[in-house]
Amino acid sequence: MTRLPAPNANSGTLRLHQPRRISIRRRLLAMLLALFVIGLGALYLLVRGYAQQTADTTYDQLLRASVLSMADSLQLVQNEWQMDMPYAALALLEQAPRDRVFYRVATGDASLISGYADLPAPPERGAAASPQLYDAAYLGQPVRVAWMERKIAGPQNTQTATIQVAQTREARNALSADILWRGTLTLMAFTAAALALAYWGLRRSLSPIQRIERELAARSASDLHPINAPVPEELDTLVHSLDGFMGRLSDNLDTLRLFIAEAAHQLRTPLAALHAQMEVALDEEDPAEQRRSLLAVLRNAEKLSRLVNQLLSDASVIHRSNLKHFQAVNLAELLSQAVYDTVPQADPQPDVRLHLPATAAKDPPEVIGDSLMLREAFKNLIDNALRHGASDDGHISIRLDRHDGDWRITVSDHGPGIPPALAQAAFERFVRGPNPRAPGAGLGMSIIKRVVDIHQGRLSLSNRVGGGLDAVVTLPAHRHDA
Repeated sequence: MTRLPAPNANSGTLRLHQPRRISIRRRLLAMLLALFVIGLGALYLLVRGYAQQTADTTYDQLLRASVLSMADSLQLVQNEWQMDMPYAALALLEQAPRDRVFYRVATGDASLISGYADLPAPPERGAAASPQLYDAAYLGQPVRVAWMERKIAGPQNTQTATIQVAQTREARNALSADILWRGTLTLMAFTAAALALAYWGLRRSLSPIQRIERELAARSASDLHPINAPVPEELDTLVHSLDGFMGRLSDNLDTLRLFIAEAAHQLRTPLAALHAQMEVALDEEDPAEQRRSLLAVLRNAEKLSRLVNQLLSDASVIHRSNLKHFQAVNLAELLSQAVYDTVPQADPQPDVRLHLPATAAKDPPEVIGDSLMLREAFKNLIDNALRHGASDDGHISIRLDRHDGDWRITVSDHGPGIPPALAQAAFERFVRGPNPRAPGAGLGMSIIKRVVDIHQGRLSLSNRVGGGLDAVVTLPAHRHDA
């Protein structure tokens, strides 16, 4: 006994990888969260800038007020500068516990009148009748400086003094941080509320999909009627396509059920007759009678074989009609193949004449269609003519020509023709004439009609003058410039 090796981790076992499921809810939430994060970051930067600007504006006003107050207290007495220091104005600037205030008052020639001599000078010297502001560093700390010039007319000329007031950034940084923190809390609360509202709105927006899911889950396997649940406008096309798919599936299932029922009905009788004739042939002792019984069995077997072939051909046409894999096909080649497959090769051969256009080799007669379906239709058309329209002194004519821009296939025979009352009923399934000349199932013309209709063509039957039938199939020609 040969033992198979046990599978191991390195034996290259087949693994089935299920496709990753896509969640619309998670995608939308992820996109909303990303947008909110980006928006929150942008708003944070805006709030931080606003907080810094607000703090600077507030304390800059105090710096300007202090400079103006010191300028008003500065006087020129006997050509000497005197100042009564307004300490209250400087005290307003000391809001933070570690905040420090510096000042410097100097003459136009940089002689110190009062204050800190090493306080950084203004970046640009020039007339400044109103307080101006700039940033600098003093004693290793960043400071905000306000300055202005005070001009007083003296006995000989106008005297100028420069007043500077500097403040560390402790207070304004604290105010800016407080504004930023409060603004950030507000933004976070707003973002949380917006995300909760977005999640609720998203669940509510996706509820129609859940209603459709519940409706479909509650249906039986055979229930393929359109969806009744109300859907939003965005899902209308999807639901319409789903309804169309279920409608096509329902039609296919109905066709399949009808085909199975008809096949069972059509096959039951020939099989029963074949079985009975076989029993009779087995019971016959006379060789001549046994031969006659076997010939009857052979005829019924041929009839049954033809019935099965036509049922399979009908099923194949129905299946391919739903697929509609159309392409350019050559009618001359299809007709030649149909004649070769249909006309028996044994002697005596029927007189079948195929007439093709003289330009068929250079300019192929093409239509857009399914070559298998068209070949089955032509084979049934020729077979019907051979079975019901052939005569000892006549022939079967198959002609392909151009008519009004379309291709026309005409199959003419010399049989008895068709009664006018059956001209339309002949296209129905399992319908045969009142006096059929050969056994058949009555499916040939229905197969031809179905194929012609699928290819947007026309099929007509007309009796010929002098006897016989013309079966004419007209198909739209393939426009190469379309």
